[in-house]
Amino acid sequence: QSFKDTGYDKSKVTPVAGVVYKVSQAVSVYGSYVEGLVKGDIAPATFGFPAVNVVNGGEIFAPYQTKQGELGVKVDLGRVGGSLSLYDARKPTYAVDPATLVFGQTDKVRNRGLEATVFGEAMPGLRLLGGAVYTNAKVESTGLRSIGVPKFQANVGAEWDVPGVAGLALTSRVLYTGSQYADSANTQQLPSWTTLGLGARYAMVVGGKDLTLRARVDNVTNRNYWASAGGYPGAGYLVLGDPRTFTLSGTLAF
Repeated sequence: QSFKDTGYDKSKVTPVAGVVYKVSQAVSVYGSYVEGLVKGDIAPATFGFPAVNVVNGGEIFAPYQTKQGELGVKVDLGRVGGSLSLYDARKPTYAVDPATLVFGQTDKVRNRGLEATVFGEAMPGLRLLGGAVYTNAKVESTGLRSIGVPKFQANVGAEWDVPGVAGLALTSRVLYTGSQYADSANTQQLPSWTTLGLGARYAMVVGGKDLTLRARVDNVTNRNYWASAGGYPGAGYLVLGDPRTFTLSGTLAF
């Protein structure tokens, strides 16, 4: 695919503001507002199936502006803690107009949601870390859900120090992603999926240096699943989830 000569030389002031207020030694509330620039999309060469040529295929669009606000509270009690936040983000969307076969900005997407995290030591030697996100991502003009944005995602991990074996810890992690749409009409839906990861970590001293060995198995059950969907009408794509994967690694501190 060749790119059209659509160079640009522009600047934009993007404000970033935030404030934190400590209610107590353990509790803080905060708010933030961010505007950012994202590199412009590139018009695809073809559209649909059977494929037809896009009139402005290869055109590189100027960067577009995003806006996001967030309000939240954080709690840190030493052994346990967590956070809870509300967010609202907006960005433009691009697609090919089926009538004119011209690629350009077609709408705006608004993502509103709630995010929660928690961490702590449930008991001596057992540490937990988890989080969950609810996202209401919709196209402003139609009210339909955005492509590739699940309503709910969650993860929880645990780390356990094996009694009697200094330096040895066992780990686990569960990931959950809810269903998501693969098309703008919300007629093609990917099912939700859950994967389990297991691992171990062993820390020791070799020659006066700290050495840590790690072993991990992701997607223990070798589940087949679509990890995500993306793109835009007529040019969407699916991402296949990773199969069962074994990883060995080591870290030596100098």
